[in-house]
Amino acid sequence: MSSIKYDEKSRTFNCGSSLGDNEVLDFCRNGYLIFENIISDDTNKKTLDYLKGISEVNPLYIPDNFTLDKLNEIRFSIEPSSILLEEWFIKGVLLNKCLTQALRSLLGKNVGLPVIVSNHRIKGMNKEQGWHHDADCIYSPEINYLEVFYYPQDTTKEMGPTEIYPGSHIGPIKYPETKLNSEETVLLELPRGSVVIHHQSVLHRRAKSNSTKERFMLKFDYWRTETPKRDWIIEKEFNFSDAFYGGHLTARYVAHMFYWLCGKGDEFKLIGGQAWPWKSKNQIGPSYGFNSKNGHLPDWNWLTEDNYSKSF
Repeated sequence: MSSIKYDEKSRTFNCGSSLGDNEVLDFCRNGYLIFENIISDDTNKKTLDYLKGISEVNPLYIPDNFTLDKLNEIRFSIEPSSILLEEWFIKGVLLNKCLTQALRSLLGKNVGLPVIVSNHRIKGMNKEQGWHHDADCIYSPEINYLEVFYYPQDTTKEMGPTEIYPGSHIGPIKYPETKLNSEETVLLELPRGSVVIHHQSVLHRRAKSNSTKERFMLKFDYWRTETPKRDWIIEKEFNFSDAFYGGHLTARYVAHMFYWLCGKGDEFKLIGGQAWPWKSKNQIGPSYGFNSKNGHLPDWNWLTEDNYSKSF
C-alpha cells in the first residue's frame, strides 16, 4: 500500500510501512527517530503564520462546544489545537508520507490522529531546563501511542532546541542527580520541516537559549487503535535469537518491547544473567534461554529485582 487512506470520520489513517525489523528494533533500543526537512516550506510558512495570527482560522469543521472565535483564541495559547482542524495542516503535516509510513510501522493499521497540540515557544536568554521525564509517562513494553516534535523553522543551538537522552525510555532515571555529557545525548538542532518521532517517556530537556529569534516547536501524539503484530517490512535475514537488543540492564526491556510490537508479548521469556537477550561478541555459542521448549524449562513466573515482570 503506497498511498495514504484517511478516514475523516474516525480521524485515522492507513498506509504502507517504511521501517524494517532492524529499524523497529533500533527504535525500541533508542526511543526516537529523526526525519529532517520532510515538511514543505509552504506548509512550514503556513504553520508559523497561523501560530503568529497572521493568517485566518479556517477549520474543516467546528467541534461541539467550540465556536470560531474560541478556535481563534486558543491558537495563541500553549495548546493551539485548532490547527489540527486546518486542511492544509492535516495534509501537509499530520499525513506527511514519510511521517505516516514510519508511524504505521510502529503503531499498526488505522493510526489515530492527534487531538491535542502543545506549542513549545521560547525567545531570548533562558537557562537550560533540568532533565526530566514528562508527567504521566509510563514504562512498559507496550507502545500504544507515540509523540512527535515538529519544527516549522530552522532551529539552531542558540534557539534552545530539545535535548534527549537515547535509551532512557525503558525505565525511570533519577534526573535531579543525572549528569550527562554531550556525547551521551542528542541535541535536536534541526532544519525547518523536520520531525522527531519519540517514545513519550524518554528523558529530555530544553537546552539553553540566547537567540533573539523566536523558536516554535509543536508536540502531538498519534495513537494505536489495533492489536500489534509484525506487519512492517520483514527482513528475511533478521534473527530473533542473535539480534542486538542492548547491553546489561537494557536488553531485556528492549527485547520485551520488540516482542510486544511483533504481537508475541505473551511468548517473551527470560532467565537473566548471561542468557538471552544479553549477548557478547566473545561468546562461543548461542545464548541460553531463547525459545526453550525441551529439556529443563525454568519457572518463568517471577519478578526481577526491579519489579519488572517477565511477561503479562
